[in-house]
Amino acid sequence: MPEERELVRQRASRGASSMVSAQFIARLLGIFLVVPMQNLIGDQGLGLYQLVYPLYTIMLTLSTAGFPLALSKTISNLNARGQYREASQTYAIVGRALLGFGVVAFVLMWFGGPYLLSWSVSSKALLAETVPAIHALAPALLILPLMSAQRGYLQGNLRLEPSAASQVVEQIVRVGVVLAGLLIAVHLGASRAIEAAIATFGGTAGAIGGFILLLAAVRKTRGLMVRKRRYLKTPSLHAGTVLRQLFIYALPVALGTLVLPLSQNIDNATVIRQLVAGGMSIGVATGQYGIYAGEALRLMQLPLSFATAIGASIMPAITEARTRGQHQEGRIRYIGALRMTAFITFPVAVTLAALATPLDIALFEHNTGAPVFAIAALISIFSALELVTTFILQGYDRFYQPVVHMAIGLAVKLVGNLMLVPILGIEGAAIASVVGYAASSWLNVGALGKATGQPVRIGSVAWRPAVAMLCTGLWMVLLERLFVPLEQALNAPDSRLLALVFLLVGIGIGGPLYLLAALWVRAIQPSEISRIPVAGRLLTRLAARLPHRR
Repeated sequence: MPEERELVRQRASRGASSMVSAQFIARLLGIFLVVPMQNLIGDQGLGLYQLVYPLYTIMLTLSTAGFPLALSKTISNLNARGQYREASQTYAIVGRALLGFGVVAFVLMWFGGPYLLSWSVSSKALLAETVPAIHALAPALLILPLMSAQRGYLQGNLRLEPSAASQVVEQIVRVGVVLAGLLIAVHLGASRAIEAAIATFGGTAGAIGGFILLLAAVRKTRGLMVRKRRYLKTPSLHAGTVLRQLFIYALPVALGTLVLPLSQNIDNATVIRQLVAGGMSIGVATGQYGIYAGEALRLMQLPLSFATAIGASIMPAITEARTRGQHQEGRIRYIGALRMTAFITFPVAVTLAALATPLDIALFEHNTGAPVFAIAALISIFSALELVTTFILQGYDRFYQPVVHMAIGLAVKLVGNLMLVPILGIEGAAIASVVGYAASSWLNVGALGKATGQPVRIGSVAWRPAVAMLCTGLWMVLLERLFVPLEQALNAPDSRLLALVFLLVGIGIGGPLYLLAALWVRAIQPSEISRIPVAGRLLTRLAARLPHRR
């Protein structure tokens, strides 16, 4: 039915917009957190904090084993066939399994984390400082796997708003707990290890807040979906059969989601060692790594989070279209996802690159990270493309191709780290990431064309947002050129106030400039504009007044 198809499309698009908005707010809160955190504990403390998180991310990925995304795909498939009770029972089975996996991951993290981290941290003194941070973060593994099952169930039902809201709540609680704890710890003169532990404990505290919200949303959704077929007999699904079927989907999904933590662990294992081998002290090398991983890559996660939200919403939508035999509808959805990815990530990337110096000074009180920030802008574009195309390929049941491409990209990055870090320092690690993500994303795009039978022309999807990005980039580059001369004229080197003014002016004018240019060249479709949260109606009216461009 065309009406039903349009309703589903609107729900998926509205949910994707909610996810993107939530990711934007959550990542802004994350950046808001890392700035005072770096100011309070310094680059070395931030580097210590960053050493623990990749290990935790791998543990979390392994404890969920890809089941949340596989669950969303399966739930979407069952709902498309009207099997609502089977969908509800499948969620219950997977939830219990993930809770068990979380207990195992918690034990491994708590007792085995220091040993596992010793593989990449050569200094025993530095390793000892990570133990409190590991223990503070480990309890989150008891909660987050179950939360991921809840999100998978909601996303499979194309109800993304509660999942989106939970991310915001999770970050609000995390920011509040970390800032309050660090202020007290610094006042009491706590050690760097204790400060890092307080910073990581925020992940556990935030998980509790998000879990409570998701629990209420899942109960409501399960009740609504079951009542649709209340006259049907409750199915008797065997847990082993359900988990075995989902594991076929889940394993490659889990491997695909490991790309970022594995990339970070490659950095853990190589960057500090290479910098020390080049003559740096362990303290300076840890500080440099904190700038790269804790500052530049943290900022990069802002556009990357948008890609995660878009990808998580598009995979079940493509699965549903294919289950119904609506192949053209599937293509419309994934092209729209690629276009939305470019539309959102491009302006963030150009801001990171063009305003790197004032951004670094305003947030972190130095300009040593500016070159890395500029390179991180390229990382964000290629990693976003790699991530979204991975989700799309999984929607087309091409599970292992993205995993192979990821492995190739990681191998390229490893070789790049070993070759470039000794020569270029921390910038070499950033360049190696650009090349690695570019390789894996290029392979994904080629595989997507083969999977759908129609070549994917990224240029035709991305050129309109690129034109709008160019307009914004020119403005920001011209503004950034005035920064250093104005610093000298005012005799205010590395002035945070001046840098903040430049940022506000750059983004305050650059943001509307990008939107106007994007509307002018039709970088986003009118139907998509109307579903943008908060500003959608205003932008729709503005787009209608602009001359039409094909």
